[in-house]
Amino acid sequence: MATGCKQSIPSPKPVTPVSSLTPTSPIPGIFRDVTSEAGIRFQLSNGATGNFYYAESTPGGCAFLDYNRDGLPDVFLVQAGSLVQSQGQPPRPHCALYRNDGGGHFTDVTHEARLDFDQGYAQGVAIGDFNNDGFSDIFITGLNGCFLLQNDGAGHFLNVTAKAGVGETGQNRYATSAAFGDYDGDGFLDLVILHYTKWTVATDKVCFNAKNKKSYCSPEVYEPVIPTLYHNNGDGTFTDVTHSAGLDKIKGRGLGVTWIDYNQDGKEDLYIANDLMPNNLYKNLGNGRFEEVGLVSGVAYGADGKTLAGMGIAVGDYTNEGWESLIVTNFSGQPNSVYKATASGLFEDNTYASGIGSVSLPYLAFGVSFLDFDRDGWRDLVVGDGHIDPNVAESSPNVTYEQPKLLFRNTGDGKFVSMKDELGDMAHPRVTRGLAVGDYDNDGRLDVLANNVNESVELFHNESHDTNHWIELKLEGVKTNRDGAGSLVWITAGGKRYFAECRLGSSYASSSDSRLFFGLGTTTKVDSLEIRWLDGTRQKFTSPLNVDGGYRLREGGQPQADPSFHSVAINKTDHKKMDHKN
Repeated sequence: MATGCKQSIPSPKPVTPVSSLTPTSPIPGIFRDVTSEAGIRFQLSNGATGNFYYAESTPGGCAFLDYNRDGLPDVFLVQAGSLVQSQGQPPRPHCALYRNDGGGHFTDVTHEARLDFDQGYAQGVAIGDFNNDGFSDIFITGLNGCFLLQNDGAGHFLNVTAKAGVGETGQNRYATSAAFGDYDGDGFLDLVILHYTKWTVATDKVCFNAKNKKSYCSPEVYEPVIPTLYHNNGDGTFTDVTHSAGLDKIKGRGLGVTWIDYNQDGKEDLYIANDLMPNNLYKNLGNGRFEEVGLVSGVAYGADGKTLAGMGIAVGDYTNEGWESLIVTNFSGQPNSVYKATASGLFEDNTYASGIGSVSLPYLAFGVSFLDFDRDGWRDLVVGDGHIDPNVAESSPNVTYEQPKLLFRNTGDGKFVSMKDELGDMAHPRVTRGLAVGDYDNDGRLDVLANNVNESVELFHNESHDTNHWIELKLEGVKTNRDGAGSLVWITAGGKRYFAECRLGSSYASSSDSRLFFGLGTTTKVDSLEIRWLDGTRQKFTSPLNVDGGYRLREGGQPQADPSFHSVAINKTDHKKMDHKN
């Protein structure tokens, strides 16, 4: 994270103060804070003691996952706690799992799920079914240690870190984000882990801000490191293939990561957002190796050709042209980068042309995600903001420590407009890190989860008053990995074609609801559905599907109405109209 930078870009406007609002003051708008009424009681602690230890600025992530397979997204929250545990101190707080009971209520099941143990100074979370048993597993990143927690299908999680060989223990293993993806297409989820810098409490350096007050150092003070890529052996163990995959050639300060088949060649590629170093796009060569193509593809640097302080990543086809674009969040004084995908495999920098660049300049952003909040068929954007320096206003009067979230509406012409007056409770200033999106109550409106430093987590219910239609799809691989990660989906509805890739992690240190959501506007039926599973199998369904509900799609089978949604029924037309190819 930068402590400041100079660019030939528009001057940032001051962050609009909303300090007159109390944490409980509701604000009319699209998103309502339902955390308390949902029964979620959680506060992320970064354990700050005034020493400004470097790692205090980066926790923690959050996730939606359906751990008990009841069709209702549950919530996992990353906890950090104290960096240094002294004798006689209270036990370090641990991460938390909240079960979705339906009806908008959650129950803390951390203890019964056997997750109430010391997980160290945790940073982020990745969700994925690594053993293909149908139950989502949890991977926690952290400082000098990570944890792989296997879901036993009976409501418990087993610590299989040692057996799996993915503990990342030892000095200088400052792991931030991680993501599951099947890079070799063998049907088992592999795992990539990012490391920020070589840092420990013992090697922490003392730095000061412009007012000569102690502050967090610039990342440039610390040495960058390489990521780790683990290959899933299919027997519960993983092998470190970082060297053989060619990922050990370039060091970085990794904060955001995602798998993306950017050129749609059937192989999952890897994108990494780095802090004050070029971002990396690793093209999957299909032989177990990757080639770094970030510079030539146009996603390594900012709009002015300079290195930025990359934090989080959003992936989505916001133009409905059939290719997924990338958005990277950055430090205050830097715009959030918009890299628009093209059919050539190259990206265009649309940071300012999109309307996002200038609006985002004053904010320091981490978590980020596309979401079609009004279901009009155009993917919008939500961003979680919050500075790293509690005293930043003293040296930069136009910047605040706590900041409101940003919501951008997609106008359908490649541009976005800020929804600052319709944020609702998202306008409350916070120090947000992790951010995830999911339809927790299955009402067809995407909701938002945000993990905030030293403040309550926030669950925002989407209360958009639109009457547009929608469909949600849950993939289940057979030869492909069980989650369907890396599979591509196209739907045609009302003469329009929509595209999405199934993925298991993005944003910052977080995982969103893995179901694919498509807003359809006023269209009342889906005319066709096409899937290219990661193993190469193709399916096309040309019988209409009803809208306003969810479907489960098992590889090789027919779409089945998801019983956790009550508003949809399979159209009774002939579903034998299916093209199934290898």
